[in-house]
Amino acid sequence: MIQTQFERMYEKGIQNLSDRIVLTGGVKPFAVVSDTGDNVKAIRIRQAEEMPPEIALEVLRRSLIALVKKGKIGATAIFYTADNPNKKSNADKVLVVEMEHIFGPTLAQLVPFTIKNGKASYGEQVVVDMEKQIFNIKVDEESAE
Repeated sequence: MIQTQFERMYEKGIQNLSDRIVLTGGVKPFAVVSDTGDNVKAIRIRQAEEMPPEIALEVLRRSLIALVKKGKIGATAIFYTADNPNKKSNADKVLVVEMEHIFGPTLAQLVPFTIKNGKASYGEQVVVDMEKQIFNIKVDEESAE
């Protein structure tokens, strides 16, 4: 079930960014969430488009935490681009997808990419464990049900 939710959120996010990543060379942070009813939807904060990326990312995380506290969200995927920290790579940028689930699994998927001649070329993705950032709050048992 968790894997299926992660896959559906990832697919929805890729649909939301594929054209934008080529036009701008990156995307401002946005999220795709799965609610407790297993519905998947994208979440963008309009004001985030005007903010520096690191501030937009923090605002998005805090907004998701507020939704989680209300008991409405079961899984999150945050999408953003960053400079590639691997200087030996041919890719200039990396697409980061941080995925968390209310039942525990937390991971980050890193996909290196480069934009040339109006086309994005993607490298091999890497999946790494990460610390919880959205679901690190205590959720009472009634909300979890």
